[in-house]
Amino acid sequence: MWCDLNGLSHGRYVPERRLYEHGHHAVTTLTMNVQRDILPIAGYAADVGFPDLSTVPLVDSRRPGWEIDTDVVIADLEFNDEPLAIGPRNALKRAVQSWHALGYEPMLGYEMEFYVMQPDGDAPGGFSPLHIPSHRVYGVGIGGDNTGLLFDMFDAAEQCELDLEGIMGEFHPGQIELNMKYGPALDAADRAFICKDMTRELANRKGYCITYMGRPSAVMVGSGLHVNFSLLPLAGGPNAFDDPSAEYGLSPIARHCLGGLIAHHEALAAMSAPTINSYKRLIPGIIAGYWANWGLDNRMSTYRVPYERGASTRIENRMPCGTANPYLAAAVMLNAALLGVVDGLDCGTPQEGDGDTEPNTDRHTPHTLPEAIVAYESDSVLCEAMGADITRAYLAIRRDEIARWESAGNEWLPDEITAWELNEYLPFY
Repeated sequence: MWCDLNGLSHGRYVPERRLYEHGHHAVTTLTMNVQRDILPIAGYAADVGFPDLSTVPLVDSRRPGWEIDTDVVIADLEFNDEPLAIGPRNALKRAVQSWHALGYEPMLGYEMEFYVMQPDGDAPGGFSPLHIPSHRVYGVGIGGDNTGLLFDMFDAAEQCELDLEGIMGEFHPGQIELNMKYGPALDAADRAFICKDMTRELANRKGYCITYMGRPSAVMVGSGLHVNFSLLPLAGGPNAFDDPSAEYGLSPIARHCLGGLIAHHEALAAMSAPTINSYKRLIPGIIAGYWANWGLDNRMSTYRVPYERGASTRIENRMPCGTANPYLAAAVMLNAALLGVVDGLDCGTPQEGDGDTEPNTDRHTPHTLPEAIVAYESDSVLCEAMGADITRAYLAIRRDEIARWESAGNEWLPDEITAWELNEYLPFY
């Protein structure tokens, strides 16, 4: 399996005896929109004859899958015998290598939020929100799930060795949160990537649809892909974010990472919230990562520092949408944080109290995907850190999505979910 710039999986089934062989597939899997249109991205499209990329199986990533007699292996992508510049996993690998150059191992932990949708032939996309009469927040039993899927996903996550921490009902009926233990950045992102396919395919078996859309219903809260971030010194030693003698127990490097995230907040959105629909979640009032601030165990802030210290000291990035590409959302976050360290940026004072109605800043995420693209392109140092090729390829796909949205005559209303969005995203996200 490998990940494209839309955050979707590609792959092939191979017999075990061929596990060590490279595959060769058209590079266009990285230059397509979700409707399979090949976009004219120079160097990777018709101008060079739609050449092959190479899929390099990472045998150490092998784990049991959720399909009968089938294991799952992550593939790295190469192009002309070099790492594919527009490969999302390669983007994260570059960000990790930049941290290695400073002497640190980035550690990530993903929180997956999604909705189970029930079949509805009269609804756009063919599905509507699940009805659970006894639903409650953090519900278990029939208070969290009446489909049997929660246990299916629990068992599959354990079987697939995703290092599950827990799974539970979330805020609205049908919303579920699945959390995996933190680990080195690439391994953690691989597990998040696998988790998305696993959960959606298990639901499909029972006739349901799982969606990671940021906001599939206007009367429900959104779904995020919260990414928890910490650093371990490569030379050994404790969590580099923890400093019991410092204010709030946060080390200088933790404060610089927060400073970088806040400084590049607007630009982070383009790769953290990749769809038209994502920006119907990133609004005040539904506890998402809207404001450019940080807080101490305060869910009203985008960059939350939970109360645990010691080995558990971390920054929780609450901006990414459920549809975010796990590799790109992590890569852009790690690069912004690293820029904060390189530039010596401090994070200032934490948000206190109700950060929705009384935020300590007037800066926030862009209101739409087009605005997010402008903000990203305006942040030249973050674009440079991500890489020129992946920037232009990724933005070409996002602009194509915007053009299709606009050509359908849709009007932007933050609190309305259009039929176009449900038809566009439910099959894939």
